[in-house]
Amino acid sequence: MSNPGLPDPDPDPDPDPDPDPDPDPDPDPDPDPDPDPDPDPDPDPDPDPDMSNPGLPDPDMANPGLPDPDMANPGLPDPVPDLLGSGIKAPGAFLSGRKTSFIHHSIYFGKMPEYAFIFFLLLPFLPLLLPPAATAKTFYLKTQFEKNDGIVEKDLLNCSLNGIDLTELGLERNCEQWPDLAPIFCDGKILEAVNYWGVRMLFLRDSKHFVDRPLLNEPKKVVEQFKARFNVTEWKQFIASDMSPAQVDELGKFVQENFGKADGLLIPHEPEDWKENPQKFDQIKDAKLKKWANEMHKMWKKMSKKMASIMDSKGNQQKHSMLYVSNPFVVPGGRFRELRYWDSYWIVRGLLASGMTSSVRNICKNFAELIDRFGFVPAGNRIFYSKRSQPPFLTLMVYDYFGATGDAKFLKEMLPTLEKELDFWRTKRSVEVIVKGKKKTFYQYKADTNMPRPEAFCQDVDLVKNMTDPKEKAKVWRNIASASESGWDFSSRWIRKDEADTANAWKLTNLMTTRIVPMDLNALMCGNMEMLAHLYLQIGDKAKSRAYHGKYQLFMEDFKSLFYKKEHGIWYDYNMENGTLNEAYYGSAAMPLFVRCYDTIDLGTAERMFQRLELFDKQYKLLGHPFGVPVSITVNSSQQWDFPNILPPSQHMLIEGLRRSSNKRMEDKATEMAQKWVSANYNLFQNCLLQMWDKMTADTGTPGSGGEYNAQTGFGWTNGAMLDLLVTYGDVLKLKSVPEIDCSLKDLVQEPDQYPNNVSEYRTQRFMEEQKKVDEINRSQNYWTAVVYERFALMTDDELRRLYGSKTENRSDRPKPQFKQAVAPIDYGDLPKAFDAREKWPECADFIGTTTDQDDCGSCWAVSAASTFTDRICIARLKKGIKTDSKHPRAYVSAQYTLECSPPVDGKGCNGSNPTRAWELYRDDGTVSGTDNAMLSGCKPYIIQSMSEAEKNNTQCKKECDEKWLQKQCPKNVLLFPSPMPYHPFLIENLHMPAAKEIFHWSGNDDPNREPKMMRELMTNGPIQVAFLWYSDFEKCGKNGIYMRSPKANATNEGHAVKLIGWGQIEKNGEIAKYWLTVNSWGKWWGEDGLFKIRRGTNELQIALAANGSTTAWKYRDGFLVSEEGIGKVLDELIRRTREEYENTLRKLKLTY
Repeated sequence: MSNPGLPDPDPDPDPDPDPDPDPDPDPDPDPDPDPDPDPDPDPDPDPDPDMSNPGLPDPDMANPGLPDPDMANPGLPDPVPDLLGSGIKAPGAFLSGRKTSFIHHSIYFGKMPEYAFIFFLLLPFLPLLLPPAATAKTFYLKTQFEKNDGIVEKDLLNCSLNGIDLTELGLERNCEQWPDLAPIFCDGKILEAVNYWGVRMLFLRDSKHFVDRPLLNEPKKVVEQFKARFNVTEWKQFIASDMSPAQVDELGKFVQENFGKADGLLIPHEPEDWKENPQKFDQIKDAKLKKWANEMHKMWKKMSKKMASIMDSKGNQQKHSMLYVSNPFVVPGGRFRELRYWDSYWIVRGLLASGMTSSVRNICKNFAELIDRFGFVPAGNRIFYSKRSQPPFLTLMVYDYFGATGDAKFLKEMLPTLEKELDFWRTKRSVEVIVKGKKKTFYQYKADTNMPRPEAFCQDVDLVKNMTDPKEKAKVWRNIASASESGWDFSSRWIRKDEADTANAWKLTNLMTTRIVPMDLNALMCGNMEMLAHLYLQIGDKAKSRAYHGKYQLFMEDFKSLFYKKEHGIWYDYNMENGTLNEAYYGSAAMPLFVRCYDTIDLGTAERMFQRLELFDKQYKLLGHPFGVPVSITVNSSQQWDFPNILPPSQHMLIEGLRRSSNKRMEDKATEMAQKWVSANYNLFQNCLLQMWDKMTADTGTPGSGGEYNAQTGFGWTNGAMLDLLVTYGDVLKLKSVPEIDCSLKDLVQEPDQYPNNVSEYRTQRFMEEQKKVDEINRSQNYWTAVVYERFALMTDDELRRLYGSKTENRSDRPKPQFKQAVAPIDYGDLPKAFDAREKWPECADFIGTTTDQDDCGSCWAVSAASTFTDRICIARLKKGIKTDSKHPRAYVSAQYTLECSPPVDGKGCNGSNPTRAWELYRDDGTVSGTDNAMLSGCKPYIIQSMSEAEKNNTQCKKECDEKWLQKQCPKNVLLFPSPMPYHPFLIENLHMPAAKEIFHWSGNDDPNREPKMMRELMTNGPIQVAFLWYSDFEKCGKNGIYMRSPKANATNEGHAVKLIGWGQIEKNGEIAKYWLTVNSWGKWWGEDGLFKIRRGTNELQIALAANGSTTAWKYRDGFLVSEEGIGKVLDELIRRTREEYENTLRKLKLTY
């Protein structure tokens, strides 16, 4: 009889009505005689005979291993036959009204020892009853926001204050100047509720997104409306986590009705001083770098914003979180939608390189307005930044502006403001330290707030959830805000290392920012004093100039006495807690060189510092990373201001500090570092969406990671640093070859302007029910960890069922396929305990391990077939000595073409089909090229996401490449997928895509060697396709363990097709648990990056297999059948013809290669 999901190609001439299958080689030590005490009371006894369970036999055959529907209690073990002779019984659910019989397993594949012949294998799940675990496991949640897959493991961030009213704790509030806005944006229950439920119900991913949104109504009315909707009489009695599903639904509506878009109040602004081809760019000699500089120059127009006059504090200040400034400014980009303080210094450097001095003046004037209002520059022009600043770079901005323009009038206006800012740091951010018996004054970061940061409310509240003392929480919150004030949020610089906790030594609860005297801040203050002396001299105020020069000289000596380690020749941070220097490298070490806070007459100071860097290089390869110098040597801190990240401020200051050293060896090193870092950023720009990124990694050259948010695009300080270096070193810079990078965009999708309100009471309730199911699964067994996937939890049953598209079919209305039986014996004595096809064929590993996301389409049968065929073609080519190169591009079999052109079963497209139809297509018609939905390349890539619902359900088979789609996706003169081993976007491979010449049929349910035979085939010729019966717990399979159906999982009427790529075994619960390594088709966000392990040897995935040979010929779409001897010559001819067609296509589309 037929294999599940497959037709019956040949009736069994001698069926065994009472087979005696081989014993279980790995019996379950606890068969659990009562696996389902509460079976489904209403199983479906009579499903559609034409749509019986995919992965199950011919519908005319009785359902294998399932009880008679007339039996009183299906699911109890006694009346059910022991299918494996191991004490493991069949499940109690049934799918047809027939009496129990045993399946006659079968397998199909086109053998491909050296050629492109594939087989696939289909089979049902059969039962396995698991011993319950003693304790429940904590599930972790995987979220999906509009195709962006962010993962939060273990528990969601818990930002519920559990009834505590922050305003009654006597803490230093963030927004006390705005009493009407504070309950909404800064420290109230509205902020708490939206954060707690927003991340759970898909209308908020980042705390900052909410507090950046303007109000649509008056703040007092918003607060009153919140209280009325949620029956709040006293704030302290309101507990966000106790809200009911109906209230959560109402909360989503409340947000939609009362809050606008996050950047909705900023007006796009084209700077008046922006001009094409800035004069300074003429210094850039490398043509590609000059073109890139002009691309970044154009970005200023997109990043420049201004505020409407009605947003002035006298007007609409009370309906948004922004602090009004009267002049245009440049936003950094990404989640940073406001004027930022220290980011703006590198933006200023870039604007000066672009010749945009008026824009620089506007930025300086905006900061002057903020100083006049608050006495300092807040970290950004938002009300919730009003209690903390950032490194004081305004004096440097004015200094550089005056150097570029000589604008003495503006300088004279700004100098009192610069002094006022220095007074703030002297009076509000100073600390006394005893150095060699004398009290001396230094500077530190110490924010004037000890409450959660509104823009990171969830993270800050969650961090202290295990603390009970409010004073301890407040201490942590002040250190967090102070680290944020430093700009280095966060870094091991500020953390007391927990030596006893090897897994999490750098936990943020151990932040001690207020106990650190930061060397770089004090160097910057030193430099500010020296620059003020210079600037006062420029306007003729010699008295003020002498006064500041004197302050500079005195403070430089104090600076050296505390921070300079003479034996090392370098400066370090000072730890007040233990009275020692932190003798570790951080990028902050460049600041004294950058601002010249050292005795420049002593030329040895710079040289000794450089020697120390070289020593760090020998110890930690500090200077030897391929893409630049990391910001620290601290590994495993998980913070963004630590290894392996490169942050533009520290990298730029290090290069410029070396350049200003008056030391030829250091100047040469600066040029070398500029060359490397500029080339690395150019490479990243070209390979990652043509975007500039806020940080990159030193070892891989990809966008940086770690910290509280994903890598951001834009990006102000990166653009500015690059343009500054390009004009500074333009006459010597040339693009340097750097290693290739793999820019995976999985976690880099930018946040949308506004989230849709996907919340409903029904879906909220469904999500909560899903959590209960997961907990029950994890209590019942401990072989694997069930998780909640929001994508599945918020689906209806019909939406979920659609994902399982492997169907059986009634073959009575069409001829049976002519598949051969395989009977040749094979030796299995040398099979290893573990095997992974990616390791045996590393040249094909990126094919084998890739998982396509089938989206909301029942196309698993097509996606897994195309993926399996792709793998086997690659492996067959290797066996023929054909390597992927310009003559032999990568052969990706098109899942889209498979979906559209395979003969239908009971419908077309996304309604599902029988996997044999895919292989019949490959055998009879061949196929065309097409990649997955991430690469979008080839003749027919997988574009199901862009199709309408009607198109998905009624696909049309078009055997020519879709040129209109190609033209739409690929603009003129852009090569989207450059590669040294090219697989080009428009390569028409239909002339040399292999086809399955023959497809073989393997069967034999009584074969004791069925698993070894399957393993031998996989190890010899590559991955195979399988289909199985879907149980109700499968989609909850998480990262850890080996999937086996849980005791109460119900069988369904659906089947799922996947790809097997290996096997292995691990010790679990005192036994050896064997598994198959399997690739799913739901994307990398599911399981173990799209893969999962499923138990083998226990009837969880019962497979039977025999073997046979095949003819040695390839079949091509144009009809060629080529013998082994002549294949090389014909390949060359076909490739030549393909190239001509490819070039003609490009010309027709007016594209360049």
